[in-house]
Amino acid sequence: MVCNGRRDHPAALPSSRDPELRHPSQMDGCGLRVWRRAALSAVLFCCVTATPALASPQQAQVSLAQSRLAPAAAPAGQATGAQTVMAGRRQTPVSLSITAIAPRTVTARSKITLQGHVVNRSGQPLAGVRYRLRYSNRAVVSRGRLAQLAQSDVAALPGVTADQMLGDGTLAAGDAQVPWKIQVAAKSLHLENKFGTFPIGVEFYTQAGQVLAGQVTFLVWQPPGRKWFKKTSIGWVWPLADRMHRSADHIFLDDRLETDLSPNGRLGRLVAAAESTDTPLTWAIDPALLDDARAMTASKGYTVRPPGRAPAKKPASATARAWLDRLKRASSRDSYFALPYADVDADALVRNDLTGHLKAAYNHRRVAQEVLGRPADAQIAWPVPGVSENRTLAWMSRLGSDTFLMSSAVFPPAGNVTYTPSATASLPTPSGPRPVVVYDQTLSKIVSVDTTDPGQRLLAEQRFLAETAMITAELPQLARTIVIAPSRYWNPGPQFAEHLLEWTAKASWLRPAKIGDIARARPQQLTFTGYPDSYAAYELGPKYLGEVRKIAGRANGFAAILNPVSYPHARAILRMESGSWRGSRTLAQRARSARDQLGDHVAAEINRVGLARRDNVVQLAGRTGNFLLTINNELSDRSVRLRIEITPRIPARLQIGEYESDIVLGPNERASIDVEVESFAQGPTQVDVKLLTPEGKTYRTHVLTINTTGYGTVALLITGGSLAVLFVGVGFRAMRARRRNKMEASGDGSPGGESPWAQAPGRPTGG
Repeated sequence: MVCNGRRDHPAALPSSRDPELRHPSQMDGCGLRVWRRAALSAVLFCCVTATPALASPQQAQVSLAQSRLAPAAAPAGQATGAQTVMAGRRQTPVSLSITAIAPRTVTARSKITLQGHVVNRSGQPLAGVRYRLRYSNRAVVSRGRLAQLAQSDVAALPGVTADQMLGDGTLAAGDAQVPWKIQVAAKSLHLENKFGTFPIGVEFYTQAGQVLAGQVTFLVWQPPGRKWFKKTSIGWVWPLADRMHRSADHIFLDDRLETDLSPNGRLGRLVAAAESTDTPLTWAIDPALLDDARAMTASKGYTVRPPGRAPAKKPASATARAWLDRLKRASSRDSYFALPYADVDADALVRNDLTGHLKAAYNHRRVAQEVLGRPADAQIAWPVPGVSENRTLAWMSRLGSDTFLMSSAVFPPAGNVTYTPSATASLPTPSGPRPVVVYDQTLSKIVSVDTTDPGQRLLAEQRFLAETAMITAELPQLARTIVIAPSRYWNPGPQFAEHLLEWTAKASWLRPAKIGDIARARPQQLTFTGYPDSYAAYELGPKYLGEVRKIAGRANGFAAILNPVSYPHARAILRMESGSWRGSRTLAQRARSARDQLGDHVAAEINRVGLARRDNVVQLAGRTGNFLLTINNELSDRSVRLRIEITPRIPARLQIGEYESDIVLGPNERASIDVEVESFAQGPTQVDVKLLTPEGKTYRTHVLTINTTGYGTVALLITGGSLAVLFVGVGFRAMRARRRNKMEASGDGSPGGESPWAQAPGRPTGG
C-alpha cells in the first residue's frame, strides 16, 4: 500500500507503546488507516507466533529470526531461552537440543556426528523412546525455500537413517538432560553432486510411532572435484552501542555498564571477538557509550541514582578503564564510523523541527575521536530502524555523511532477479548522489538471535553457514558481496561471534571484505522503496520531544551566563532523544523518568545562581535610602557573568538610582550591589529584579517589595502647614492672656475681664 509516496512495509508492526512517545492519533488519515491495518496484523501475528507485540521494527525482526531458529520441541507453555516455540510447530512433550555437529563442511569422506540432549517435560515417563536422522539428498534451491525448511516439521524430510534406542528405551520425567548421539557416513546419504545447502534433522518418537520431538538444521556439502564457484565476500559491521545509562552527565540511571563492560559481559564479548581475529571489521560506535565508560573512570567516581531512589556513590571503575584500553587496541587496525551522539532518533527530530539537535548530535561525534585517539575513517549514516525518510537522509548528507547503511528490506532488486545481489546501491540527495551499503536483513537477523543457550547457538551457526553457502550456490559463477549488520544491542553467546568471524575467513566459499571497499563498488540495480509509514509509530512522539525541547531551552539559558559560555547539558539533552528509547512501554517509562530527572537537575543548577535573601521585603525609613542586593553563585566548578536590571512596577511611587549592573562571579562566590532608592509615597511598592545574560536575555526574575515607612514630599508640606497654623493660634492666646493680667494688676478689685461698674450703688439690679 502506498500513502503520500511512502510504501507500508509488512515487516514493520506498530506497537502499542506509550502514547507520549508516539501515538497513532498524531498521524494523518492515510497513516492512521495503515496503522490500524498493521496493528490488526500485529495482533494476529502475535497470537500465532507468540513473539512480543511491543517491539520496534528491529526487535520484531530479531524475534522472528529467533522463532525460526528455535528448537521445535519446547513443551507447551514453556519457552525459555533458546527453547522458544517456533511458528507453525506443534508443541511436544520432549525438549530437544542439538549441541554439536561435526564437521561443519561435509565432504565424501566425512563421518557426520550430531550430539545433544533431550528432557522429558511431559510429567510422565516415556517408554520405547527411539531417535534417528532425517534428511533430504536434494540441495536447497533458494533462500526462500531454506527459510521454509527452517520452520517446517522434521517429518517433511524424506530420507531416514536406521533408528537407535535412547539408552534402555525409557525417558524419565523431570529436568534431567539425557544425552544422545548420531553418527553416519556422508556417502551413505547419497547427497546430490552439487555444492550447496542440504537440510537434515533429528527425530524422536516412541516405538508406537508417536512423535516426541524434532529439529531441522542444515549441512553444507562440498562434493568431490574442484571448487567450481566464485567466493562470496562478506563485510562485517561491528555495532558498539547501548541503551542510555545517564540523565545528567554525572548521574547514572543504573550500574548495568559495570557488568556489560566486563570480559564476560555483552560489550566485553564483542571486543574479545575482535581481539581474536584478523577478519576486517567496520565498527559502528555510539560516542555516548564511550562517553559513559569514560565518565565511570573519573578519579572522583560516579553517582548511580535510579529514578525515585536515593543516589549511591561508586568508585572509579577499573572495569570501564580496562574495556576502553582493550577497545583501543582491538579496533586500531580496523576502520570505524561514529553514529550521531546517543544514536538519536533522527527521523523524529527532523519530523518535529529539531534539526538543530540533529546537528548537535553530529558535532558531538568528536567524543569518539577523543576517546579512541584517532578520527573516524568513514562517514557512514546508519538509521536506527535501518531506513530513514528522504528529508532525514538529506539532512544526514548535509551534515557530512557520505554513505548510507540501510536494510535490504527497502532495497529489493529491480526486475525478475532470483538471486541475492551485491550490497551496493546509489541514492540521490540534495547534496548529490550518495552510495548505499545494503546489509542483508535475513543474515543480520539470524546472527542477532539470543545465542546464550548452546542449542540455539549451534542452530544459528549452522543457519549462517547454510545461508552464505546458498547465496554462493545461487549464481556460482558471479562473485558477489554481502554485508552483515547485527542488531545495535547484539548480545552474542560465548564464542558465537568468534566462530562467525573465523568461518568468514576460512570457509571455502567465503572471504572477508572491508565496508569501505564495498561502498566504492559499482552500484547494483536496487530500488529504494522508501520509509514505511508504519515505522513512524515507533518514533519518539511530539509530546515527549516537546518536554525535552522545554528542558533544552532552560539549559541553553543557563549556558548563556557561564563564563566562558559552554553547554554542559547538551549531551544530556541528546541522550533524552536517543533512538534506543524506542520499542516498549518499559522503555517509554524509563525515558520519561530520565527526562524528568534531567529537568529537575537543570532547574536545580539554575537555582544555584540568584539573589541571596531570606525574605523579599526591603524596609525604607526615609524618602531616600539604599539597600543591598547580594548575588550568589553556588556552582562549585563554573564562573558566571550576569547583568542586573531593577525596575519598579509603579515608577510614580518609587524610583531606582544608580547601581552596578554587570557582575562576574567565580565558583562559590557572591557579590553585593548597593542600590539607591527614592520614594514618593508611603507604603509597599513592588520591584522586579532581573538577572540577564550578557546578551540581555532574561535568566531569572525576582520580585522585591520596598516598604516605605517615612514621609514623602506632599506629606511633609501638609504637616508643615498644620504646624504653622498651630503656632499662630498659640501666639494669639498668649497675647490675650498677657493683656488680662495687666488689667488685674490696675487695683479696681474686679476680676480680670469684668466691668468695674457692673454693681454701681443706687442702680437697681432687678426689675
